[in-house]
Amino acid sequence: MAKRSMSQGGVAYMPPTEPEARRRTRDVGEALSQSRSLGDSTNRDFEDIAAHPDFPVPLLKIPGEEDRPLTPELARILLRVAELLSGGKAVYMVEYDTQLTTQEAADLLGVSRPTLVKLLEDDHIPFTKVGRHRRVMLDDLQKYAAQRHQEHIAMFDELAADEDPSLTLDNPLIRH
Repeated sequence: MAKRSMSQGGVAYMPPTEPEARRRTRDVGEALSQSRSLGDSTNRDFEDIAAHPDFPVPLLKIPGEEDRPLTPELARILLRVAELLSGGKAVYMVEYDTQLTTQEAADLLGVSRPTLVKLLEDDHIPFTKVGRHRRVMLDDLQKYAAQRHQEHIAMFDELAADEDPSLTLDNPLIRH
């Protein structure tokens, strides 16, 4: 199974720059935010209706291609992409089994390349060697980042549990 590096296998989607395209993207973003504000009861009602076997299946229509069923997973992805683009953010997609260079992995973690190499050599993140170059799987990097996030949350919870809230009442930086 061939692995691709992020720079070889990724696709960047930039927010539109033409005024009409920006307006249409903003309209999608507004429609998405309104549909989310309807609440969970609407979603549950829809889920009940959609569970019926004769419920129509939405189709993804691409000119020149065969219509494809729009699965809930794909719909969620498309909605998230539309939401990000309508917010003026770029979207970069790579395959989950993508191999990253040490610089790409360091950039994703927000650390220097030497710091990342130390994490690799200390067995905190699995890696493979291609010749003398290290490669990190995207999913391994995401697992490490999630684990570190949980460790930081636990550390902050522990610090907060030790703090006496009454000691902050006289702090002039806290508004009462």
